[in-house]
Amino acid sequence: MNYQELYAQTIEEYSKRTPASAKAFEDAKNYMTGGETRSIVFFNPHPLTIERGQGAYLHDLDGNKYIDFLNNYTSMIHGHANPQIMKAAHESIDKGICYGSAISEQIILAKKLCDRVPALERVRFCNSGTEAVLFALRAANAYTGKSAIIKMEGCFHGSIDLVEHSIAPELSQKDPSNPWKAYPDCLGISQNVARDIYVAPFNNADAVESILKEHGDEISTIILEPIMGQTGAIAATKEYLVRLRQLADQYKVVLLFDEIQCLRVGYHGAQGLYGVTPDLTTVGKWVGGGYPIAAFGGKKEIMDVYNPQTKDFVAQSGTFNGNKLGMAAGIVSMDLLDEEAVDYINTLAEKLQKGIQKTIEQNELPISVARQGSLMHVHFTKEVPTDYASTKGPYKNFNKVLHLMLLNRGIFIAPRGSMNISTVMTPEDIDTAIAAYEEVLTAMKPLF
Repeated sequence: MNYQELYAQTIEEYSKRTPASAKAFEDAKNYMTGGETRSIVFFNPHPLTIERGQGAYLHDLDGNKYIDFLNNYTSMIHGHANPQIMKAAHESIDKGICYGSAISEQIILAKKLCDRVPALERVRFCNSGTEAVLFALRAANAYTGKSAIIKMEGCFHGSIDLVEHSIAPELSQKDPSNPWKAYPDCLGISQNVARDIYVAPFNNADAVESILKEHGDEISTIILEPIMGQTGAIAATKEYLVRLRQLADQYKVVLLFDEIQCLRVGYHGAQGLYGVTPDLTTVGKWVGGGYPIAAFGGKKEIMDVYNPQTKDFVAQSGTFNGNKLGMAAGIVSMDLLDEEAVDYINTLAEKLQKGIQKTIEQNELPISVARQGSLMHVHFTKEVPTDYASTKGPYKNFNKVLHLMLLNRGIFIAPRGSMNISTVMTPEDIDTAIAAYEEVLTAMKPLF
């Protein structure tokens, strides 16, 4: 059986299992462009429509049950409808959600973040990771008086024009005469912002140094994910991060770690594990306990650009910034993710990684599993990638088959192959997933 035959067979099985989701998708297209309102949830032949989530499980309109290894792209770290988080949320709702004023819950959550994340001397809240990156970069620009950035190829930092470049560029179309050129991720992005962006390969500090030598007087910020999320749980080396810290100091630019996804890998975040402290950090996802909040912060002298008691301060708008509901849920979420909980989800992830790896080795498959803490990704490459370019290989689109075949067996992952663990999962859930992967990868063996 070749790829196209297996894909067609898998599509047919999926369609038979999910007719109600198919109908919901057709109905949705009458009112929402493309039938959904979040591009990342779409996949062919139609996305699932989930009716409810409870703990580690999702239930779709057709009554199918799934173990949720996606967890809304890492935000549901304590599972769905967590009783303790829901209790705090309900109590908050009873008192109102937004007042247009300061609230005490902001102080409590801000203190928890500052006590936990090494870089955070001061923080401010917003509603999404995209906003956190926007406001962090604005702080860096105001502080340095410069506006260009160095970002890493394959790193995702949200949906603002300045950073939505070179996330997944076509390598064959890159201009060899302009190695630092930024490529927009989609149509509609301003062409003018590209002149403020220099792109370096991940894990390549020499490239960053070369850019700084030539353009250091323009650059305000070096921004990166210490562990790449969208590109597939690819970790920076410690030597690389140490060197970036040195270069940022040498050239007087701000080092910004985007830990919106990877804060979960250790109790003190990725920066705590690496022992490298950036100037600014963005956080989000699980920090809100499943509610839409995020935060950015760092050195007091940089964050002081937002201090309204200073002259020419930078304003930060946002109707729902620091809302009572999100703050209340976030406080509980942070309390629940103590050191024991971090160790637990990391241990479950290690078990899943080893189980998948065993099947890969038994079948001699050119597949690898990247894992950092409780973040995982199955790559159709023989070796675990170290940057965006090394994720590419001859097995393009194989993740589409993997994704649908796992859905047909009740395992819910990202279409691109990403997984993450929640604190409400059990060892038995991991065993079920390992068995599903064994069946799926064995069935895929003839494709290689």
